[in-house]
Amino acid sequence: MQRKLAIGIGTAVAVLAAGGGIAALTWPSTSEAKTEPAEPVAVTGTLTAQPDPAPPRVKTALNTVGLRTSGSTADLRQRRTKPFSLLGITWNDGKDTPDGAIEVRTRSTATGKWSDWRKLTMRDDAPDGVEAASLGRGATAPLWVGPSDGVAARIVGKGAGLPAGLRVDLIDPGSESGGRGAGEPAPSASAASPATSLTAAEPTAEPTAEPTDQPTEPVVEQPAPGEPGATTEPATREPAAEPSPTADDSTNVDSLDEPVITPPTEPGTAAVTALTTAPIDAQFPSYYSRKAWSADETITRPTEIAVANQVQVVWLHHTYHAGDKSNDYECTDAPAIIRAIQSYDIKSAGYSDIGYNYLVDKCGRLYEGRTGGVENAVVPAAVKGFNTGYASIAVLGDYRYAESNPAIETTVAQVAAARLGKYGYNPASPVTVAAGIANNKLAKDEKITVARLAAHLDADATDCPGGNLYNRLADMRAKAQLMVTGLAFKSVTGGGYSAGIWYVKNAATVNWTVANASEEIAQFDVLVDGAVATTVKGSARSATVSVPAGRHEVTVVARHTSGSSARFSVWVHGDATAPTFKAAPAVALATGTYSATSVPVRLQLNGTDNLRLAGYTVSRPRTAKLGVVSDWPTTVKPGTAVWTVTARDLAGNTRTTSVTRAVVLSPETAAKKSGTWTKKTGGAYLGGKALSATRKNAKLTWTFTGRHASLLFSRAAKSGKVAVYVDGKKVTTIDLKSGRTLNRQAVWTRNLAYGKHTVAIVALGTSGRPAVVSDGLAYVR
Repeated sequence: MQRKLAIGIGTAVAVLAAGGGIAALTWPSTSEAKTEPAEPVAVTGTLTAQPDPAPPRVKTALNTVGLRTSGSTADLRQRRTKPFSLLGITWNDGKDTPDGAIEVRTRSTATGKWSDWRKLTMRDDAPDGVEAASLGRGATAPLWVGPSDGVAARIVGKGAGLPAGLRVDLIDPGSESGGRGAGEPAPSASAASPATSLTAAEPTAEPTAEPTDQPTEPVVEQPAPGEPGATTEPATREPAAEPSPTADDSTNVDSLDEPVITPPTEPGTAAVTALTTAPIDAQFPSYYSRKAWSADETITRPTEIAVANQVQVVWLHHTYHAGDKSNDYECTDAPAIIRAIQSYDIKSAGYSDIGYNYLVDKCGRLYEGRTGGVENAVVPAAVKGFNTGYASIAVLGDYRYAESNPAIETTVAQVAAARLGKYGYNPASPVTVAAGIANNKLAKDEKITVARLAAHLDADATDCPGGNLYNRLADMRAKAQLMVTGLAFKSVTGGGYSAGIWYVKNAATVNWTVANASEEIAQFDVLVDGAVATTVKGSARSATVSVPAGRHEVTVVARHTSGSSARFSVWVHGDATAPTFKAAPAVALATGTYSATSVPVRLQLNGTDNLRLAGYTVSRPRTAKLGVVSDWPTTVKPGTAVWTVTARDLAGNTRTTSVTRAVVLSPETAAKKSGTWTKKTGGAYLGGKALSATRKNAKLTWTFTGRHASLLFSRAAKSGKVAVYVDGKKVTTIDLKSGRTLNRQAVWTRNLAYGKHTVAIVALGTSGRPAVVSDGLAYVR
């Protein structure tokens, strides 16, 4: 839309060098497409402003200077002002407009020189609905002049009186820490990127530039990347160091004559050549969040969203360039330009927020515009009569004169493909739509047929987005057919996974799938924390990267031969530290049935890791692969055994330890007897023998050197009770009664410190069932 943001010659002088090119496109074959019928404008709901929003990282400021009015003229003599970089002229009544030439000139803070007089134009963008009804002051289109500290203005009317309350609105977009205001960088960082403040779930590291055909690769936020079926949601990132654009941004225009714009083929119908009407499954491209360019959430007001949450046309705009053919801003200026647009839209023009849904700088970098979410049908304030159920994307600069480039066109194409494809539409397919309200071209309810990726001038009387973008729209629609589709994370090999993070020692092999044919993919870039670590061919479906110690974000970017891209990200933690054991594994006797060949035991484990323990592998005397457990129930043959255990962590690091333990079966005959005990024989007893007592206070005492003990009995319905003493102290009473006969039963165990111990049992002569049958003692040595 002819938002007419003028990029003045007073901005940065340097023009960034061109970067790498984009492979030649293979265009899909054309096919005749049916025009879809007009779709009703959706009813809207309201998105409330953020409650108690935090102040912006970089603050903007509005300063105003009144004009002196006399009849049909008004002027402001040149004067020094507080710093500013963008200006416009506003007046009291938004329904009125000055009828005449409006001109300004400004003083550059860099050179101290005054510019030539530059014309301001009336803005032809506008909101609809509730937002339109709430507008107050009238306003010209804003003019970006770069860091300035002086202004002059004049209005020469055509005879009619001028609106009341004429003033110059001066916007200082602020600067990152260390700057001097008015968008100026810190003196020691002429090419520095804006300071970063990461969005939720993003890595905390400072993002870095990536020398690729697209500017800095933001990585997925997401919240926990790395889940199986990993995220391919839109990636957001703070601005990073300035990348090289992908095409020569300098322009060589010999005159200010308007370039030719191909007109619609007939009144009310834009020129449309449909390539295909098949929906496109495209990923929304990486973008810089509102937090990245330091949007001021404290001044926004509620915006609207289509209840159907659907976008039927994406409108292309430029931010315009009044009275100046250059496009010499640097891409590091983009956050300041966008901050200034937001401030002017809200404070000067009365909009709820910045009018555009998306903005693109000349390096092809995408920025989140109006609040509400990049993939929601947030209603813009852009094309009057065609806002609800539509989306607007604006390229920073004046493309009446500046040339388009592949980076810009790729980003616009991918945004259109993703936003329209979400609803089953194709950017190249035609659709008939009706104006919701009248504008400068169409009456209310008047219908037009446009492609679903169309220009502002298709729907209103304007030259936006400029001929050099408008005449590339057909190529953008064609490029929108050439998207990476079906890119999906598969796995990471080289380690383990837990709670959204993959763990590896020092290298990770990332595996993926993609729906495109290999020849459609130019390459896959694998980034670690935003920096390219390796690049593989389009036929590859995996790549291995080194992973330093600590948590890192690994991003796979698939690059189509057309220049479009898709990505996914996973969290990977490098960890070369092996687990440790707090103490040697312990072998503890367990309750249950004992025999001469098998004793139930529990192997007690106490491994630990600096990050996440994965489990244990037991290799002797038996084999087992265990998870993270504190003990393992198993059996062992009586006698001496070597227990070998390996602790492993999720990254695959291991530590092995061994311990030698002997399980000893001490028969009842080895005990010191007191009272009356009767020998019993039979195959059901250990060693074929046992001792039985029926008189109270009959006692057996074992003396041994070891660390764990268990008492063995035969149990039956008439079995009685015994008292148990350890090292001369009573510790418990055991009732041996059982509903069925059980032999060689360990019914009591005790963990003991290694040393010499005594364990004794005393028959209690239980009334009616006094018998106690002892089958010995087991202990660990």
